[in-house]
Amino acid sequence: MITFITRHKKELQKAGAGLFGLVALLVLWGLLARNYHPLILPSPLETWRALAALWREGSLAANILITLRRTVYGYSLALLAGFCLALFTKGAGLLGALFRPILLVVQIIPPVVWMVLAVIWFGIANGQASVFLIFIVTLPLAFSSIAAGLESVDGRLVEMARVYRRSRRQIIAEIYLPALYPHLISTVSVGFSFAWKAAIFAEFMGSTSGVGFLLSTANSNLETEKVFAWVLVLVAVMLVCEYGLLIPLRRRAARWSS
Repeated sequence: MITFITRHKKELQKAGAGLFGLVALLVLWGLLARNYHPLILPSPLETWRALAALWREGSLAANILITLRRTVYGYSLALLAGFCLALFTKGAGLLGALFRPILLVVQIIPPVVWMVLAVIWFGIANGQASVFLIFIVTLPLAFSSIAAGLESVDGRLVEMARVYRRSRRQIIAEIYLPALYPHLISTVSVGFSFAWKAAIFAEFMGSTSGVGFLLSTANSNLETEKVFAWVLVLVAVMLVCEYGLLIPLRRRAARWSS
């Protein structure tokens, strides 16, 4: 036990500091809630009761999975399209000059405009509007990051590999993938939070299921304690994804690139 504490002293200190910050935030929240009506600021206990009620109703896990599925699906499409576009425009100055302003315009247009168009085009019943918004919001980020990764590949290494008659598969596996991997991990790490927020916004604005929809319903019914409960759920899901998946991936990418 003592050996474990010694080896992981810094990690334990950071975890302790983070835990202390959360406890301080809860205490401050509880103190502030005493001065306001629950309709304005529910207490942590009232929020916890609302969260427990959502769990008993069975709507908690089911709608989290719905939103996660839409997030992963929409962002996967954006990564695939971004990769194909970056690969298609690599080394082609004219094509790059054609696509980059288009993606810039896509990025500049506010998400609420895309959401209005998505509802008009796809409706709100089947979740396609949410997937579309996730895709359109994260596509420019995926393209720019993957394009930067492709540009970082040393052309001399590729030429040398061709001189030594390396196959295309070997060139991709030995040269391109090691150069792209850190960029891909960075794109997934940063872009997933954008995709998650886009999914919540899309469901809030135009959907009949998912966390965003239930958040909108609680807001319309003036159930502030449920609004806070869903906010806690959103934060918890992102923390699990960040510390359980994204941070380990970033560490692995750092070890690979070093």
